[in-house]
Amino acid sequence: MVFIVALLLATPLFAQFDFPAMGGRSAAMGGASVALDDAESAMHNIAALALSDGFAVAAGFRQGFMEEGMGCASVGGVVPVGFGAGAVTFLHFGNSDYNEQSVNLLYGVPIGQRIAMGVGFHYLHSGTSDPYYEPLNRLTFSLALRYAPTKAFSVGFRAFNPVAAVSDADASPRLPALLNLGFSYRIAERLLAVAEVEKGLQHLATFRFGVEYLLGEVYAFRVGVNTQPAVYTFGFGLRKEHWGADIAAEFHSVLGLTPQLSLNYRF
Repeated sequence: MVFIVALLLATPLFAQFDFPAMGGRSAAMGGASVALDDAESAMHNIAALALSDGFAVAAGFRQGFMEEGMGCASVGGVVPVGFGAGAVTFLHFGNSDYNEQSVNLLYGVPIGQRIAMGVGFHYLHSGTSDPYYEPLNRLTFSLALRYAPTKAFSVGFRAFNPVAAVSDADASPRLPALLNLGFSYRIAERLLAVAEVEKGLQHLATFRFGVEYLLGEVYAFRVGVNTQPAVYTFGFGLRKEHWGADIAAEFHSVLGLTPQLSLNYRF
């Protein structure tokens, strides 16, 4: 019974189209992603796509609480378009019993030297093996801003589904309207700190904190924490000239471990 109750409380981490960020980097830092600049987190840091200067592809997988049917796979690509950059991402959660998919078209563009903005269009689908359950298909959008007054400090903002799209005749929201505000600060050359708050219309605010320490030019060590519910995170990263790999793990005191692996290649 304790497991079932905790699982229901943790459901917003995976279901209701609140997909986690694609990259293991953000997963290892408490899930904070809206102020990170890596393209792997393009679902959340759309405005940062404006910083992309080359083609890139990324893929990742996470297994929620090591339970069957709680896996989330993602794949995406970034394409420079002359002025800014676009991205296409696809995410899949669940199995044949219950599943959710998200196809996303994203675009980020610079506005001057310090500000960038982004927009995303999202097709969302969910279905089950129950023939009496009507599949859900919805289109929505998101908006994002990034402000970097200095090279060491940046602020990121994202509004997902700001119109709070509804899917039932009784106007009960089934797609979450989420607002994310995050900060990143490079404390030292090798030390980065991030913080983020996420607020849904029907959920308590979630706070995310994390730090990243670079070990030389190739390796990175990361730790973080996420509230609502309390989840502790850690992970490692490997960066080469054209490719990178990130391993992360999230630990819930009741439900246990959620591992994640992501890979990326920059052309």
